[in-house]
Amino acid sequence: MALICPGIIAERSRRTVPPRTVIVENPQLMASLDLVDAEEFGSMAVVQDQYNWERFRDEILSGAKVANQAFLQKIRQHSDFPFEVDRLPQPFSKPVVILVGRQDSSVGYQDAWHILENYPRGTFAVIDRAGHDLQIEQPQLFNALIGEWLQRVREFMQSYPLNEA
Repeated sequence: MALICPGIIAERSRRTVPPRTVIVENPQLMASLDLVDAEEFGSMAVVQDQYNWERFRDEILSGAKVANQAFLQKIRQHSDFPFEVDRLPQPFSKPVVILVGRQDSSVGYQDAWHILENYPRGTFAVIDRAGHDLQIEQPQLFNALIGEWLQRVREFMQSYPLNEA
């Protein structure tokens, strides 16, 4: 299991989140963007540079623009999970990686720490210079940590027959 910037607490008002922070500002870039795009990117980006803008535009904004807003609103109205996500009947003993952005003002990073004991094979990383778009803002760390997790998954799968895993 890989959790990337997970929302551990569904209700936004109950999340522990850091204040909105921008580490790399680029006023020229922000001024060159369409007003709506600048607002979307600016509300999330911890690193506001051309590379991060292009990835955000292509990987996140493109999907957000075609999303079914009525459906998403229904989901937001029922924000509490029907079960306690931080309590498992037994620990999950397969490879896990939990990646959180130190500057993630959307879901935060601290709440995820509380579920770590459920995952004895879990790697937990709080990554600086990253918000909710961690995979974009810190691609080298993201790729290294996901690559290492995939290696552990392959190793695990080789150790157990498919029907038992």
